[in-house]
Amino acid sequence: MKKLILCVALITAIAVPAAFSQLRFELGANVPVAAMLLSGGELSEDSIPLIGEDIFVAVPNSSLLLQANLGLVKIGVGVKVQSLMLMAYAAYPNAQVEIALGPLSIDASLGGYYMGFYAIGEGFGAAELDALIPEASVWLALGKKKAFRIGAGAIGLLPTSFDLSDVPLIAYGGMKIVLE
Repeated sequence: MKKLILCVALITAIAVPAAFSQLRFELGANVPVAAMLLSGGELSEDSIPLIGEDIFVAVPNSSLLLQANLGLVKIGVGVKVQSLMLMAYAAYPNAQVEIALGPLSIDASLGGYYMGFYAIGEGFGAAELDALIPEASVWLALGKKKAFRIGAGAIGLLPTSFDLSDVPLIAYGGMKIVLE
C-alpha cells in the first residue's frame, strides 16, 4: 500500500507541473568580450579583453527547458549545451528565471554540478563538476513574435563551497532565437 501511495504521489508530482508547462528551445551564439575576476565581493578593475580588432570567437549554445509561464515571470528547468568551435560540447542541467518587460527580458540561470561532454575524436564522457555556472543577461526581443533576441550578459564559475574569494566571470554580447 505504501508503494502505491508513493507511486501515485510521484506521478502527480511530475504530471501536474508538466500539464501547466511548455517547452522552450533556445539557439544562439555569444561572443566573449572581457574576462574579469570577482574577488571578495568586489569586481576587479582589471579586465582582460577577449575581442580584438580583427578576431572574435563566437561560442554557440542551445538550451531545452520545461518552463512555467507565470505572467511576467517564466521559470524553467532543463539542459544547456555550450560548444567550442563546434568541435567540443558540454551539457549541464540548468534552472532559469526570466522576467519579461515588453520586448526587454532579464534572464538569470544557475546550472552545472554535473556535466556531460562530447569531443570529436575523443567521444562521450560525464563528470561531476565541483562548481556551479551562474549566468545573468539582458535581451532585447525583435520581430513580431519576439523570437530573435540580441543582448549582453555575464557567465561565471562558482565553486560549490560558495567561496567568493575568486570567481572568474566572462562578459559577453550575443544573439539567440527563442522558440516557446
